[in-house]
Amino acid sequence: MDSQIENERGEQKEMAVRQSTSILSPQLKAMIRIKKKYLKKHLTDHVSNSARLGLNGSNCMISDGQPKRPKRKTKRRVLFPNDTLMFKPKKERNRSKHFLIFFCVIIFLQVYNAILEDDTLKYDLEGLEKTLHREVFGQREALEELMDHLVDYLSTYNHQQPLALSLHGPSGVGKTHLGRLFARHFRSVIGDKLVVQYFSKHHCPLQETAQHCASKLAKRIAEVVTLAEEEEQIPFFILDEVELMQPPLLDALKSYLKPDQKNEFLNVVYVFLSSLGQREITAHVLQNGSIAGAHKSLQHTLSGIHPLWTDPAVKVVPLSLLEREHVILCFLEEMTLEGFYPDNTQVETLADELAYHTAAEQRYAKTGCKQVVAKVNLL
Repeated sequence: MDSQIENERGEQKEMAVRQSTSILSPQLKAMIRIKKKYLKKHLTDHVSNSARLGLNGSNCMISDGQPKRPKRKTKRRVLFPNDTLMFKPKKERNRSKHFLIFFCVIIFLQVYNAILEDDTLKYDLEGLEKTLHREVFGQREALEELMDHLVDYLSTYNHQQPLALSLHGPSGVGKTHLGRLFARHFRSVIGDKLVVQYFSKHHCPLQETAQHCASKLAKRIAEVVTLAEEEEQIPFFILDEVELMQPPLLDALKSYLKPDQKNEFLNVVYVFLSSLGQREITAHVLQNGSIAGAHKSLQHTLSGIHPLWTDPAVKVVPLSLLEREHVILCFLEEMTLEGFYPDNTQVETLADELAYHTAAEQRYAKTGCKQVVAKVNLL
């Protein structure tokens, strides 16, 4: 009976708890569950920390009995795996420094080019080039080579050695005419006193000894060079008919080409005009149809004649044979100067009267334009 009464009371209590829990809202139930989980987790962490502190010993406890947090040991060196590339941190570069250097280089080049242009303008090399191409026929390659040497040399005043242009070619190709054009041009830009034309037959006749001629030439060169040094100009010596010069004269010229001289003797331009090596030039043009590549054989021949042409200061420039069309241009030029009306039929007839070499369907005049003046005078 008593047990029955206790069971009824238990059922009544359970029914009361169920009724009380059913009254709670779902949100409140969720909060209760979360709180229970948090308390359970906090209790677990506290137990694990207490066990870890107990293993560390008495040094982990402070005087008041509270646990002391252990200090982490920091390694001084940083270890990297063996297969890892290590790079030092890059310092920031100042780009303005590079810009300043680049700007200075540009300014320097502009100033340098301005100086070179002033020197070349002083000698009017552009006008000289136009004159040569207009009045000298059939020598385009030789004229370009000559102008390259002159531009390189005359672009500055201070030099380590003189410049000697040695022009070689058969008779009638325009060597003497080139010498006259050089003399006329440079006399107009630097004055008559600084340009000397030397003709072997005229300035060194047969009755005079070669040694006497050499001493006179050396004296003349010294006078002009001294005057040019005072005026800060580069003098020009144009020597024609070099093939007629005897060894003492050539020796005197070679002595002035040495680099170990006074400064005034280093700033000089010599132009040698000669028919030496004309056989080699003729053979080369007839075989190849052009003057290109004739320097080697010509240089070999000249070096056997005199040591003058072995000097590095001497620039050998071969002149080509003239073709028939170039001879016709010479006739037209001469007839115009003499006041004749240029009749093409008459010019063709006069050109056919000359002797020619024939090679590869091309005709080269044996005497160039040398006989043109004489034939026009007969008209």
